[in-house]
Amino acid sequence: MPVRDELRSALARPDLPVETRTKIQHVQSVLDADSQARLESFTILDGRPYAVVSFGDPSTADLVVYLLHGIDTDLASFPEWADAAQRLCVDIIRTCVARGEPRKVATVAWFAWDSGTHVTALATKHATIGAARLSVDIDRLIVRNPGAHIAAVAYSYSTTLLGEMFALNIADEVRTAFCIASAGVTHAASTAIEDAIEREEAVVYATEGAGDGVAPMGRLGNHPIDPRDIRGVIVYDSDGGEAPGIDGGVVAGVPVEGHASQTAVDERGIRHPGYFDERAQSYLTLVARLADAVTTAL
Repeated sequence: MPVRDELRSALARPDLPVETRTKIQHVQSVLDADSQARLESFTILDGRPYAVVSFGDPSTADLVVYLLHGIDTDLASFPEWADAAQRLCVDIIRTCVARGEPRKVATVAWFAWDSGTHVTALATKHATIGAARLSVDIDRLIVRNPGAHIAAVAYSYSTTLLGEMFALNIADEVRTAFCIASAGVTHAASTAIEDAIEREEAVVYATEGAGDGVAPMGRLGNHPIDPRDIRGVIVYDSDGGEAPGIDGGVVAGVPVEGHASQTAVDERGIRHPGYFDERAQSYLTLVARLADAVTTAL
């Protein structure tokens, strides 16, 4: 059965809990709103729905970017993460075109793992399982598109997942990686990342806002290493200031506030930028560096 039919079949079930139906409907709504959105996978495990949706065609893209969420996140948050993935895809393409080097780009909102809670985030169990699942998905993509440049954009606890991929030696296909507001990686992962950078097998970036009081708490557990402290990792700012513009110039990026991935608007209508806010210094730098990845040889 085609993947989209599996999703529709799930929605047609009369016994589906309301909360589960709402989460699945979020995915369906994103697919209905964007003709270029593709449902890569969908499943329900232990009553929880998981989905992977791509924007652009990963089978033909020069650059495929996996966007990874942090803890306490599931398909209830899919609309805003899908919006970030769509926008990221468009902005990378626009940047490449502005440079006179147009490229095919696909982004993937990867909601195929259980990221756990604030309690489980102090350990690596969920990250290790997620790392194995992501590795399988990337390997399957490489069979379809062996020439693709694979990038992973990890946020918060998913940076621990990314670290586990390196530690387990299953990150071979990840050529460019971002650790945003990291919950930390293990000592083994730190060594593996450093080795991959030294062998020029991967380029790794990291950032964290000065006002982010949550990310350091994640590093109090079994994954205490801040990726910004790993030799060879390229650190960039998230506190506001000069950032690369899509047209190649320099623009003023705004600072992120706290640990949020997405931007929130309070009751007074004031915006509080998250790491993926389109005006944020962190996001603008992310776009430029991903364009670098596909327009410049590693």
